Amino acid sequence: MKKNIVLSIAALAFMAGIYAQAPGDKPALVVESMYLQPKRGMEDKMEAAIKAHDLKFHPDGPNVAALHKVEYGEKSGWYLWVLGPTVYAAIDHRPAKDGGHDADWSTNVEPLIEQYGPTSLWDYNEELSTGMDNFRKSSHYEVWGVKLKPGSYYRFKALTEKLKKAYESIGTTSMLVFNNPVHDPNMADVALLWNFTSYDQWSKDDTTRPAYEKLFGQGSWQSMITEWTDITKDYSSELRSILK
Repeated sequence: MKKNIVLSIAALAFMAGIYAQAPGDKPALVVESMYLQPKRGMEDKMEAAIKAHDLKFHPDGPNVAALHKVEYGEKSGWYLWVLGPTVYAAIDHRPAKDGGHDADWSTNVEPLIEQYGPTSLWDYNEELSTGMDNFRKSSHYEVWGVKLKPGSYYRFKALTEKLKKAYESIGTTSMLVFNNPVHDPNMADVALLWNFTSYDQWSKDDTTRPAYEKLFGQGSWQSMITEWTDITKDYSSELRSILK
């Protein structure tokens, strides 16, 4: 699906609440991501230092964290330190000075970082997502940060509900959707993530269109592409690896 949309719209440009959580619902899951650029030649040392930090302070539970690397895209060579999925209450009570958390980062990680990039929050949209358990086992994924036209979220939701059904019918590819809860006119409103096992598999991914048209009829894929172009301003994409 990803490559077909790229070809179809010929555009290449990640998570004020877009959707509300009703009282009494289970706590919303959120991800915090922070871009990091290592000093030249310090990539391996920074990876090792952050992995050691995470093993000590963020191994599992509500403060679980992991390191991701941007392999391709505008920020290729950068990394993301990702906290979660977690809940907002965990962000309120995250590790800080107690127990040596901040001192460990300042002493062992900070000296290896050239600069910090943006830090963002992304609300996990469980309703529109499928395959979270499968995604957790992946080593690679593609992410699209999508800027929607004003007032078009309801159309994006309807479109994505159909895509979710197509991916569920395939059963091997996850599609995760995140909403951006912090409005910024220059940032994406939503993010979509798809896992993959290898770049060879990613380059040959041609299963989504047949699955979609099997569910919704011949020509429905092109209709979906037309709807996509009508409700989006642009999007940016990255290919990332999850460092384990």
